[in-house]
Amino acid sequence: MSFTSITFAAFCAITLLLYWLMRQKQLQNIVLLAAGLVFYGWVHPWYLVLLGLSTTLDYFLALGMLRVRERKQFFLYASLVSNLGVLAFFKYFNFFNTFLADRLGQLGINGDFFLLTIVLPAGLSFYSLKKLSYMLDISRGTFKPVTNYIDFSLYVSFFPQIVSGPIDRPQQLLPQIETMRRWKTSYFSSAWPLILMGFFKKVVIADTIKSMVDRVISLQQPSKLLVLAAAVGFTLQILADFSAYTDISRGVAWLFGFETSQNFRTPYLSLTPSEFWNRWHISLSNFLRDYIFFPLRRSLLRKRTLPGWLVTALPPLVTMFVSGLWHGAGWTFLIWGIYYGLLIVVYQAAGIQGDWKPTGWVRRALAHLLMLSLIVFGWLIFRAPSVAWLGKVFFQFPWIGTPYDYVIFLVIVSMVIAYSLPLLVKLLIDRYFPEHSWIHAAFFAMLTVAVLLYTNSSNPDFIYFQF
Repeated sequence: MSFTSITFAAFCAITLLLYWLMRQKQLQNIVLLAAGLVFYGWVHPWYLVLLGLSTTLDYFLALGMLRVRERKQFFLYASLVSNLGVLAFFKYFNFFNTFLADRLGQLGINGDFFLLTIVLPAGLSFYSLKKLSYMLDISRGTFKPVTNYIDFSLYVSFFPQIVSGPIDRPQQLLPQIETMRRWKTSYFSSAWPLILMGFFKKVVIADTIKSMVDRVISLQQPSKLLVLAAAVGFTLQILADFSAYTDISRGVAWLFGFETSQNFRTPYLSLTPSEFWNRWHISLSNFLRDYIFFPLRRSLLRKRTLPGWLVTALPPLVTMFVSGLWHGAGWTFLIWGIYYGLLIVVYQAAGIQGDWKPTGWVRRALAHLLMLSLIVFGWLIFRAPSVAWLGKVFFQFPWIGTPYDYVIFLVIVSMVIAYSLPLLVKLLIDRYFPEHSWIHAAFFAMLTVAVLLYTNSSNPDFIYFQF
């Protein structure tokens, strides 16, 4: 059920009506839980089996950590094995069985019996991390497990978040679930701008740019110039698409009285790779930082025999490698993760990290341009259909295919600039005009017109549905 479909609008309206008619917190949570199950199982009901089994298992494992404290580590490891095992199976089964079948074929052995395709359940990567953060925080003693099964199930299957996040930590979402909500007009005033902006980013920007990017990538032998244009286009597409989902998710959550996490904060204005990951997919970055980067760094610092450069370099490399693994089964995702790990290491080695800002507008502009170029290159790796295709881009494809390549390049880049302008205007309006200024109303009125003009019946899925 896509956020931009008529079906979702009707589903959301019915859920809102039933939800706000309830006068008890538990009844509200039951309505939301039922809505989450309907939303998640709408297309593939069998997804609910895995969701229900994994949620129930972690609920009892968390209670075990509370009641049998001396075996806390056993319950934690059981949760880690079950969550990571299920995630690895569904994410990597198709990758490894295809790889094995290809290797056997090269040896003259028929490996067709390995070519069984497993469908990755939508949202598995996101709700698995929510449950893992819950279990890890309980094991650390920073959060107490909830004893109400409905409340915990709602935390896992909260429908605005279940498919593509944000990955809210239990400290953020569970206290709100455990509190009675009363309707406030401020909920609507907080929700509507987010939902409208999300629709604009998705329907007007992302889906329009997507058609051009996909056409270039699907060419058998695109020139390097066209590939560069596609990389620039995808840089805008993925920001608009993913932040659109987050905006709509946060807006819908507000309609039910929930404040959820911000996931993006002008990431393309970053000066360093570390700053980029503090601004891009913030809930995932925080998870990787708190549960992988910091624990690994503390562990290495305790080993006094290790050289300093290794203690500095290994945590970002491992963290970003895990980020690549999380995003998908494919060599391009692994290379993309390692690429960002190396960027962070190189910037750190140069003494450029944290809140670094060069003096003077010329140096700052050059730093921005360099970082944006590195981001575009990273998205080229991420979007590449295969490593082989990426290799051909660098070593086989011509720089210019036909004279029309210049025209196509200019058209794509010009459209990227044009479709980026509303995002820049929104940034400037938020910064320089008060919230209730007429400028905001005029801007959202124009967004509404644009959404109505661009809306069609196709409703392509959001990019991060596949993860």
